[in-house]
Amino acid sequence: MADMPRKPYPYTLKEIDQNGNVRWYFRIGKGKRTRLPGQWGSPEFNAAYRKCMGQAEATPAPSRHTLQWLSDKYQDSAAFKGLAPSTQAVRRNVLKSICKTGGKMIASRIGRKEIAAGRDRRADTPFAAITYMKVMGYLFEWAVDAGYLKENPVIGVKKPKVATDGFKPWEPDDVAKFYETHKDGTQARLAMDLLLFTGLRRSDIFKIGPQHVRDGIIEFRAAKNSEPLFIPIHPALQKILDQVKTKHLAYLVTPVHKRPFKSAASFGNWFGDVCRDAHVDGRAHGLRKALAQIMAESGNSNAELKARFGWRSDAMANLYTKKADKRRLAISGAAKLNENILTPHSQSNEGFAQNKDAKSNS
Repeated sequence: MADMPRKPYPYTLKEIDQNGNVRWYFRIGKGKRTRLPGQWGSPEFNAAYRKCMGQAEATPAPSRHTLQWLSDKYQDSAAFKGLAPSTQAVRRNVLKSICKTGGKMIASRIGRKEIAAGRDRRADTPFAAITYMKVMGYLFEWAVDAGYLKENPVIGVKKPKVATDGFKPWEPDDVAKFYETHKDGTQARLAMDLLLFTGLRRSDIFKIGPQHVRDGIIEFRAAKNSEPLFIPIHPALQKILDQVKTKHLAYLVTPVHKRPFKSAASFGNWFGDVCRDAHVDGRAHGLRKALAQIMAESGNSNAELKARFGWRSDAMANLYTKKADKRRLAISGAAKLNENILTPHSQSNEGFAQNKDAKSNS
């Protein structure tokens, strides 16, 4: 049997659309696809193909066991592909930035010293330093599990401390200003109502629709950690949702095209804009924190907060319940102090008189 002729254009892909039109693409492995113009073999086609081949040859495959090689392996792994798309995007971008300067380093030679040096190079941007350490930790944790390395060099390296409470919880005055600016029937008002009554993350709120409501309860699986959420709908929110007319699977739609938001980021950017329109320095996550704070101060337990907000551990719930407990204890302690305070200006100066008499008799 005669040998089949070799394909004259390696790394080309053929696609035929629904109208029968043929399109050609250039792609190596799982890399980026590039459209090849013109007909097969035409001068235009050949010029584009030579350009793609030249770019591919200028960026050879990473050497085995380098940090870039390990990063590519990690991104092809089941562990990485099992992450939420938003999490994948964040880690992919961080690893791309790291490998841009350190991709040729031998992974097994990266120790605590090198990790600490990478952290210190980002000292002026502590959040970037923390993100760097987290992502490197995930990479090396997987590498140890997969048998490529014997230990995770990130373990034991201290993360920088950042003095911040994160997003600021909304104050009642901020909510009032927002409602004064954005009237009933607007998407801004609907977004505020949904966030304020549910406490959902922005990665979830833009997806919520009628299909998630069962017997007056929003049933949803959180995008961040896949935790099931069960949120009873407040009667005031139910009246609002009953008036929402939508042809989509989401309550919230873009103001211009009237289509669901494409991502959490696009929703967050838009909500930030409507907050600025109301002259409010607040964001979607601040409403989540405000609701958690209110629930903790109302006496909700750690278990109740975890169930409502989809937290897996007690760590986040403790932040709110401990603060609420301290506030209650401080108020209780102040009430007891007022009964015995050392001042003649107290409404009841009995404590002051008793202490004065005790000193004079000593």
